[in-house]
Amino acid sequence: MSTPDPVTAPPPDTSPEAPEAPSIEPGTSAPRHRTHPITPLVSGWKIIVGAIAVATAQNIARLLEDFTLTRALVALGVLAVALVIAVAVSTLSWWFTTYAVDAEGVSLHTGWISRSREFAPRVRIESVSVERPLLARLLGLAKVRVEVAGAGDSYLDIEYVRSADAERLRREILTVAQSPEESPGSAAHDPAAGEEQTAADAGDAQAAQAPRDGVAARMHQVLYDGVTDGELIAQVPTQRLIHALLRDVGFVIGILAGVGGVLLAIGLAIWQDGFSFAVIVPLAPVVIAVPKYVLGRIEAGWGFVSRSTDGGLRMRRGLLNTRTDNIAPGRIQSLELHRPLLWRSPGWTAVNATVAGMAELGEDGDRPVLPVGTREELAATLGHLAAPLGTDDDLATLEHLLTAPARQIDGLRTPVPLYWIARRTEVAVLLPGALLLRSGIFTRRVQIIPRERIQQLSVGDGPLTRRFGVLDLTVEVAGDSAMLTNLARADVLALHATLSRDAATLRRYSDREHWPRPVLAGGPPVPTPPAEMAP
Repeated sequence: MSTPDPVTAPPPDTSPEAPEAPSIEPGTSAPRHRTHPITPLVSGWKIIVGAIAVATAQNIARLLEDFTLTRALVALGVLAVALVIAVAVSTLSWWFTTYAVDAEGVSLHTGWISRSREFAPRVRIESVSVERPLLARLLGLAKVRVEVAGAGDSYLDIEYVRSADAERLRREILTVAQSPEESPGSAAHDPAAGEEQTAADAGDAQAAQAPRDGVAARMHQVLYDGVTDGELIAQVPTQRLIHALLRDVGFVIGILAGVGGVLLAIGLAIWQDGFSFAVIVPLAPVVIAVPKYVLGRIEAGWGFVSRSTDGGLRMRRGLLNTRTDNIAPGRIQSLELHRPLLWRSPGWTAVNATVAGMAELGEDGDRPVLPVGTREELAATLGHLAAPLGTDDDLATLEHLLTAPARQIDGLRTPVPLYWIARRTEVAVLLPGALLLRSGIFTRRVQIIPRERIQQLSVGDGPLTRRFGVLDLTVEVAGDSAMLTNLARADVLALHATLSRDAATLRRYSDREHWPRPVLAGGPPVPTPPAEMAP
């Protein structure tokens, strides 16, 4: 398989100033590679923008008042010198940055003053995503992010390479992660990886043939960043995304409140002190925050498409900055479905997932896997990601939880009349395969925590809870937690005993290869836990 931008050894040079040729990673036979040569230009501008922001944030009013042509020319000269320095520093950093992929994993060497070596072992590689920030996308470049199992931000970034090379590098790393015994670049040893490679090569050939078939096919390939192979699971049209945002009461109220607050603050400041830039500058962060929030919500769902591949569910999203990544069903720790008030009529639902060892994307520390989907798209997405709940009809159960009033749902709720809102909105349901938590007034939410993913349980007690005869229970999985508050003490103790057995047996002693798998993605479902573990 071809690899992007290999670093070739320079001809022998006897001069003492000759740079050392990039070495082979110790203990491997994989050559090291550098990223794209124009990477310094892509990363150097960040230094300039940061310097300008720091220099002008507190002095913009004075700078505008003292503006002259001479000072403007001097400032441009200083900016040009700073740009040259920034590009030079970025070039040095680029020269000493190399990466390699071999049968053991992915390694990244960085730094020219203080050397740093990062390594992603093949056994800990969870996913490989391809990100295209705006400037890099305009230049035809992309960043490859290798997600590694671990706490916090556990990832390794290779930035930047050509977009076509980024896709090949993604497939190469996934091949290594799936079949470590063969050398990277060969998918023949792994049928699943081989099928993905074949499908990807077919997609590349189709893209090359597209100009003959029509401009539309080529545009479709470009707009969706090559995510055109595999079974289509969900695709969010722009019209539906805009309608969904306008129907989201919380989003609309937040925008109106933000705009109204900014206008009110500006009006009061002008009324008291008169119009001046000194009044406007302190409000600049708030003015920027409102459109940034709107753009962030649009970016999360714009051009969203998900397809089922051998490496899991592959998704693409983004308007200015695009991202494609894979989510394997075995790494899902919890799922959350939410349906705002005005989404109930068309039956739209959004799905977020907590994925072990992956950097988060969403506002609440989660990863959107369906920004706004129909009932059919919801069924297909959950069919490839969610483990069986253990009911006769899991989808009907979830639909009931999303649509029915809380009082019509059989489950655990607080018995304290004082918490009258919680009694009418919050309910916990224990099923053979998962713990489900329903909450929300205007936006109904259903959190799904598979029982075999539970890692820790804790019971909270205090003077007030003892007075009311209730307890709090916190359920934790990797990267997420759920709190059941003010439930009857007997119910909490019984639930704690049941879930403790799950945490002690299902996760610790069970073979992970035999954990319950999504029915559509992994074949026939695995039997649910034994009767003594069921509620």
